[in-house]
Amino acid sequence: MTPTRALISTIEPVDGGVPTMARLITRLLEEEGIEPVFAWYAPWSSYPKLSVPLPGLARGRRPSRMRAEAYGGHEGHGFGAWLPELEFTHYLPRRGWRELIASCDLHLAVTGNSFCATPFARLGLPFLAWVATPWEADRVNRVRQFSAPRRLLDRQFNSRVLRRLERQVLRAPRGRILALSSYTARSLEAIAGRAMDGVLRMPIDPTLFHRLPGLERPWHVGFSGRWTDPRKNIELLLAAVAHLVQQGRPVQLELIGEAETAELRERIQGLGMGDRVHCHAHLQPTELASVLQRLDLFVVPSHQEGLCIAALEAMACGVPVVSTRCGGPEDYVLTDRTGQLVNAEPEAMAAAIDAICGNRPRRQRLGAGASGWVKSHASLEGARSTFRHHLAALRTSSAGDN
Repeated sequence: MTPTRALISTIEPVDGGVPTMARLITRLLEEEGIEPVFAWYAPWSSYPKLSVPLPGLARGRRPSRMRAEAYGGHEGHGFGAWLPELEFTHYLPRRGWRELIASCDLHLAVTGNSFCATPFARLGLPFLAWVATPWEADRVNRVRQFSAPRRLLDRQFNSRVLRRLERQVLRAPRGRILALSSYTARSLEAIAGRAMDGVLRMPIDPTLFHRLPGLERPWHVGFSGRWTDPRKNIELLLAAVAHLVQQGRPVQLELIGEAETAELRERIQGLGMGDRVHCHAHLQPTELASVLQRLDLFVVPSHQEGLCIAALEAMACGVPVVSTRCGGPEDYVLTDRTGQLVNAEPEAMAAAIDAICGNRPRRQRLGAGASGWVKSHASLEGARSTFRHHLAALRTSSAGDN
């Protein structure tokens, strides 16, 4: 008997939050005896031969695709696009997409913003999308770093089309949208003018991320994420730590998440904190858990987060969290229970770090509250139940098309 095939439209399977989400969905589909198949837009910056930018139109080129294994050896397809300079072209369902879609029985999207679901929405197919963040909030800080011509193109054309496309995907009559957090659900509902179908919070694996009392090192604070992404606002955290150093606090900062650290180390040296900041490349889960278990506090300095999975992993290890009011963390950073929310100001962040790291009984109480919250609200059992419910609805809808 031919197994059921589920096509998952996603981003390139590299590191970060969306691939973490995709690995979970892979596991849950495998538990149901469903074969996952992956498809993604292969970025022009990394795979220039697959796409056809504006100069290539005159040379008669056509977009192509590549085959690759993804998430444990499953079938994967990276697609190029016409005019990749325009973001809305990345997931338009041209012939290669349509052929792959037709070869699969179920259609899902696992995505940062909702655009990975574009092929299914455009073709009027039933689909289930798990969305981490609204589109515009996710990219506003990156747009500020565009060149002047690219900012002009984005303002006058690209962003206008993307805004309309996001609404179309979120309003697709046969689409079911699951949000990664309550913040994401509220934001998407405001864009779509309709309720989302539920919240599927990323579960945390307790066999990896758990408390080991006594390992924490006082005044060791940490952050895990792509600090080269301007949305992560790493400068705020560095400024807060510098403020604490000036006050004579014995703070040490652990930064996790980027392979290339030379530029960041230069900035750290410029702040006179070379002996206070330790940089790690992207770590495998077991290595990451080992670092998190040694932290006294985890800090989220971001402008915007759909959830911040790393903060939940830290909480599972009994580490409280200080976070800016940036969206997703507001679900679980509960003042005087699991951590503290602060304004995006170095002095405010430094004061919150000081108030927790400098008060050992409070730190231990918040750490216990953090791990307890994750056990109650971010369990694999809860995520499995939510996913199975919506997968069953998708299977029913898709059966009517076959």
